[in-house]
Amino acid sequence: MPEHDGSSQASGHFHHVVLFRLKDGADPDCALAALEAAKPLAGLVSWLVQRSLDERKGPVIAELAVFESRAAFEVWRDSDLHRSAAAELSELADWFVADWM
Repeated sequence: MPEHDGSSQASGHFHHVVLFRLKDGADPDCALAALEAAKPLAGLVSWLVQRSLDERKGPVIAELAVFESRAAFEVWRDSDLHRSAAAELSELADWFVADWM
């Protein structure tokens, strides 16, 4: 396995990745819409929400967000945008989160 060069750590950016496994019968378009509505308004470097091409274990949606800093992420995490999306998505999916600097 190649060594990580640490370049993303040197940037000071905060990475937030979430994999949403949709519950049986959940509408993927509703989940995608909820995630797009949660897009941060400030402190964002990049934002990507995509449905996985591999659905052998059911429909999965991936969210990849890169924030300017951990503080910018925390502002968004505590925002109404995030709370609203989390409430809606809790009805549609279970998820796993990975965060790093």
